[in-house]
Amino acid sequence: MDIQSWFSSQGYYADGLLLYGQLPSCNQNLMRSFAKENTSNFLKLKYELKKALLSGQGAVVPKKEIIVSEPRKPIQPEPLLQEIIKQSANASFEKETMAMYPMELHSTYRQRVSDFYLACELKFQLNSLADDDENAALNIIVQLDDLWTRIDRAWMILGHWKDHNRIMPTESHEDFSQVSGNKLLMLRDNLQSSISKREKTIESMQERVKASPEDRSLLNLLNRKLEQLEQKKLDLETIRKKLKE
Repeated sequence: MDIQSWFSSQGYYADGLLLYGQLPSCNQNLMRSFAKENTSNFLKLKYELKKALLSGQGAVVPKKEIIVSEPRKPIQPEPLLQEIIKQSANASFEKETMAMYPMELHSTYRQRVSDFYLACELKFQLNSLADDDENAALNIIVQLDDLWTRIDRAWMILGHWKDHNRIMPTESHEDFSQVSGNKLLMLRDNLQSSISKREKTIESMQERVKASPEDRSLLNLLNRKLEQLEQKKLDLETIRKKLKE
């Protein structure tokens, strides 16, 4: 299991701790402080793993034994390969701009950028805290965890547009303001059950799409199911917020 898989599957604390211990950037003092599983340590562990993931350490690569051998004479690439290497060296990457997306996704783009800069500011605040200021650190880590969730969702929505030219839902379309508490609880439970079933259906469909990538109808159906799933998740989030009020 790698870090991305651990986050995607909402992995256990012990598995996350094992992943952190295998990282080149693993801090042994921090590792010892993670010995006791609790909410605070779980959030801190998620923070360290997310930081490693963003820095390109998403997959843990086992160390390989280095075998020293005699240097070989470099092989000269063929003319065509030389031209490809030259073009690659001079290639420039397209800069992402809000204009790349339809109007419906501009707010998602702006919010993602805003959340990113806020996360950077909070990271600076976290770094400046005293080592024993655990309550303030925990508060910042909780905020960072929420921001990362929102940033990940924004990337998913924008990536869905770039890959499929389709707009993923970005907000709840239901008005739950006049719904009673008991009704909200029932809707919440029904949505949770529906989301679980839909995720299993999508998992099966994704395997079928991999087996038949040329089947555009199946791919379109999968995308519709993904969009419907996202809408259900947004509605569920809205209901949970209402229940906390």
